[in-house]
Amino acid sequence: MRVPPDMKIKKVLELYEGMLDVVVELSPEFKRLRNPVLRKAMTNRITVEQAARIAGVPLARMLYTLNVAAGEDPQWIIEELKTLPYAAHEVQPVNPSHKPQELAELADSDPRIQFLDLMPFDERQEDPLPTILKQLVALKDKQQILLIRHPFDPIPLRDLALKFGFSSWAEERAPHEWFTYFYRPAQSKEK
Repeated sequence: MRVPPDMKIKKVLELYEGMLDVVVELSPEFKRLRNPVLRKAMTNRITVEQAARIAGVPLARMLYTLNVAAGEDPQWIIEELKTLPYAAHEVQPVNPSHKPQELAELADSDPRIQFLDLMPFDERQEDPLPTILKQLVALKDKQQILLIRHPFDPIPLRDLALKFGFSSWAEERAPHEWFTYFYRPAQSKEK
């Protein structure tokens, strides 16, 4: 079965028993998927494309590796990958290098910031999504910002938050210590 960019990781893992090892080999970030509770909670939320962004690998490399592991012909995969846009063959930056204007002069201690430390969830190997969504929904004032501390850049969460009208920006302040801001973008002054 061919693995496309929009396939959920859950479906990828169902292709054959050893696929979890293949996914984990792509990035240390995926080691947490060895935990059955986290695997069940997270793999149905993450697409192959999102997994490539989390792992910091080009989408084409991720697709090649997964498709070959799934039993597809390597030559056929190479030819198909040539049809992808150039960007799929490079690591795609998720953030601009500078903070957006909404966050530029903001200190983490600003009263508008609601802080949520997700490191304890990771240590207990619990799914933090219900807690995160509860915090996002609680941001009633358009100036309020949710800042989470997380062991990796939460790409699927950031994609989901966009659907609720939140932009995001993340920075890795120490190895495996990401701080991600969720905020409502400033309205354009143009008429």
